[in-house]
Amino acid sequence: MDHPVIERFKALDHGFVEKAKRGDRLTARFAALSCLNAPIDPAEAVERSFELRDTLNQALGAWRAPSRSMRLVFAAALVSAGRSAEHFLDTRAALQERRRTRGSRALSHGGACAALALVAAGGQPHQADQFYDILNAIAGPWWRRDATREEVVAGALTAMGDMPDEALGRLLNARQGLRDAHIPTSAADPAAYELALGAQAPSGDIAAAWTALNLAVRGRSALKHGVGRAGLAILSAQGDGQRGADALVRSFEALREMRPRVSADVAARLALRLAQAQLGTTPRLGPASDLAAIISAQMAMIAAVTAASTATVAVTTS
Repeated sequence: MDHPVIERFKALDHGFVEKAKRGDRLTARFAALSCLNAPIDPAEAVERSFELRDTLNQALGAWRAPSRSMRLVFAAALVSAGRSAEHFLDTRAALQERRRTRGSRALSHGGACAALALVAAGGQPHQADQFYDILNAIAGPWWRRDATREEVVAGALTAMGDMPDEALGRLLNARQGLRDAHIPTSAADPAAYELALGAQAPSGDIAAAWTALNLAVRGRSALKHGVGRAGLAILSAQGDGQRGADALVRSFEALREMRPRVSADVAARLALRLAQAQLGTTPRLGPASDLAAIISAQMAMIAAVTAASTATVAVTTS
């Protein structure tokens, strides 16, 4: 019998995939992930997510971000957080207006990810100024800027009521904790954005967990590359390496058995989040800090589109 977390995901996944159009099945799976911790049953979560998605389609039209394919994920995150389409649209409009007034940098995806993070964490449109203050405080130099992660974290920390120096302190502490555990910088820096939203284990426990997780994915290239070193760093920060490794492998194997078939890359990204949930370490901000639903869905889609484009080029040139 599967772990209760996996069972709930399967129920959500079945509902979303059954209701989604064939071309939307990829994002349907990330929508299911967004509703993993929703305080409502799977059938209701699915129904309300599609209804809210339709509302977003009417309000945003064909070209405004988020893209049509991503709107189901956004809708599911809003449903899980108990927020409405109006909350999201009003907050996004406020962020765009304050950007013009302040002359701040343009937000990625038209400010959609920033608005979702702010709203899902309980924030309000009037906090737009505070959002930009925090974003400016935590932003990296332009040559190594991770724009979407910065904006998601800024939105979540704004909703928490952090001041800019507090937000920066959270990020620096998370980054330093990973570096003290000898996590490679290439993994520690992107992982720190998510870990800034919650607590992490002592450096010694993180180091031991990092070793255990790397041993667990050895010989499992699809899982190793799909989760990535940043993903392993995120899970290592919980400090329980063997339990994390068992949950990660268990989740990945369960996902690979699902139908319609889940690609190895998508299964690995989902498995990371399901492993976190099994450890009871899902960040307390829920959808606001669920970078799998917000960021990984986009990365997976970009990878899928790139692969399709490459195949088309290969056929055309052969």
